[in-house]
Amino acid sequence: MKTAGSPVKPGGAAPKPNPAVVTPAQGAAGVRQAVAGEERRRSQRVLLRVRVNVHVALGSKHSTFEVTTLSVNDHGALIAMPRSLALDTQLVLEHALTKKQVACKVARVPREMPEGFHTPLEFDATEPNFWGIAFPPADWRPPDDF
Repeated sequence: MKTAGSPVKPGGAAPKPNPAVVTPAQGAAGVRQAVAGEERRRSQRVLLRVRVNVHVALGSKHSTFEVTTLSVNDHGALIAMPRSLALDTQLVLEHALTKKQVACKVARVPREMPEGFHTPLEFDATEPNFWGIAFPPADWRPPDDF
């Protein structure tokens, strides 16, 4: 097996670089760069409390939970649930005020917090008008003195 420092034999192909491997020359900067790329957002998050209903099948039983969002974006929301839901659980999110509904799934494993399980949801399809607000442009950042 060739390693990154192995010489290339005449007529042989050079080993392909593995983007998941951080070389000593890259150091921690390579790790930060990989993490930053993974954490890139498709749209701006807005801290907004909205009452929503979560309709979900738990086993063979249909359940509805009245919950509140913690933040929202064009692609989903972070909600506080009274119980944990498994990763990739399919559900329907209903805006309590407008009664609009959108299909979505649990995007990451919920985190248990004092006010409930912080559950990240991802819409099955982008719904930019679901929340009824105008989102900041994708390149917007708060001022440094905020």
